Amino acid sequence: ELGIAFDSLVRNQLLSGSPVIFISPSASGKGIVDLAEIMVGDKASSPSKKKDLTRIVKAWIPVASGSVLKASEEALKVFETYEIPILSIHGDKDEMGKKVTEMLGSTANAKTVELSGGHPVYLDSPDEFVSEVLQFLEENGL
Repeated sequence: ELGIAFDSLVRNQLLSGSPVIFISPSASGKGIVDLAEIMVGDKASSPSKKKDLTRIVKAWIPVASGSVLKASEEALKVFETYEIPILSIHGDKDEMGKKVTEMLGSTANAKTVELSGGHPVYLDSPDEFVSEVLQFLEENGL
């Protein structure tokens, strides 16, 4: 679980404890999606677990993270509600990635970017990818 891993890294002084910016290519986005689902989940979830998303995530940069397509609309709206900026990136040859980006743009008010390439667009267009990430960080004061 991401919350436990985050706390362990803070305890071991590898992270400061401040929220971080996550870049999550492909399946690695599931951890962030799961945190959002907990935020809107049933009342059985502990109050501290419900705060994990805002405690851990400062911004999110999913790169064709397919788990977004299985997320509830309510969970995706949490990012906008709590002002967690999202930059969703996909390659122009990645149909699933395009669906993810469209969904995050329409549901979570994500900034959306399509670059030349396939599913690992960060490998296909590395300079453009880095440029988009840096621009996003600057635009959001991160």
